[in-house]
Amino acid sequence: MLRSVIQNDDVIKLHIDRISNKKTRLKYTMYLLTIFTISLLFITFIINTDFDKYSKLLNNFLIKNGFIINNIQILGIKNISKENIIKIVNKEKKSNILNVSLSNIYNELKSNDWVKELYIERILPNTIKIIIKEKEAIGIWQYEMSNKLITKNGEIISTANVNKFKIDLPIIHGNYANKNANSILKILETNKDLAKNVWSLNFINNRRWNLHFKQGIIVLLPHKGVLEAWNEIIKLQKNYDILNLGLTELDMRNPNKILGKINVDKNLIKRRKNL
Repeated sequence: MLRSVIQNDDVIKLHIDRISNKKTRLKYTMYLLTIFTISLLFITFIINTDFDKYSKLLNNFLIKNGFIINNIQILGIKNISKENIIKIVNKEKKSNILNVSLSNIYNELKSNDWVKELYIERILPNTIKIIIKEKEAIGIWQYEMSNKLITKNGEIISTANVNKFKIDLPIIHGNYANKNANSILKILETNKDLAKNVWSLNFINNRRWNLHFKQGIIVLLPHKGVLEAWNEIIKLQKNYDILNLGLTELDMRNPNKILGKINVDKNLIKRRKNL
C-alpha cells in the first residue's frame, strides 16, 4: 500500500507497506504501473505540447479512475468539530489525491488551539487519514471579565466552548493564575474525593492560593508547604468532617496553628443581649 505521511513538522515522507494478500498486492501493483505509465506519457506530451492542457488531462484521468479523496478517516478528536476537519480536507477535493497538499491541510488544522499533535497520511487510491491528539483542559480562568479554558502549561484554548466544562473543571482567579494552576491542581489530585468539593481557586498576590469549597468554607493555603497543608485538611475532614462544621474560613498559613472562623448571626446576639 503506497502512503505519504506528514506528522508534526516533518516533511512529506513516502514509504511502501508490505502486502500479504496476493490479490491486494496485484491491485496496488496495477495502481503503480498505471501511474508510472501515465507519468511517462505525460512527460512525453509536455516536451512538445502545452503543459497546462495535459496537466488538466492527467488530473481528470486520475480522478475518473478513483484517485480522488472519497474517504476521510479521523481519529482522536473529542472537542474539535469533525465537520470542520472534513471541510478543510474537501478544499483539496478538486485535485487528484496525488496532488492533494498534505502541508495545506496540516497548517490549517494545526492553527486550531485544541491541537497538540497532528498526523496526516495519504493512502492510495482514495483515503486521507488524520490522527489528532488534543490538549488537556484543566480549568476555567476568569480574567478581565471573560472565561478562558486553560491547559497544564497555561495556554488558552480560545476556540473552546467554556460552558461545556463548567460542571467538570474548577474556576481559577488571579493574575498569572493560568501559569501556576497546574502545580496546585496536582496537589489536590492526591485526594480526588476531597478535591471534588473545590469549585474555585484564587491566586493571591502571585504567591499562594485560597481554596473555595462547595460547602461555603474558604481555606487559606500557605506560600510554602502546600502539600503538607493539604494533607492536614484531609486529616481534618476524615476525623472531624471539617467541611460541614459551619466554618466560613480555615487559615492554614501558619504551620504551627490553624485558625477557623465561623459565621455568627449578629442579630441573634443582639436579641440575647436585650433579654
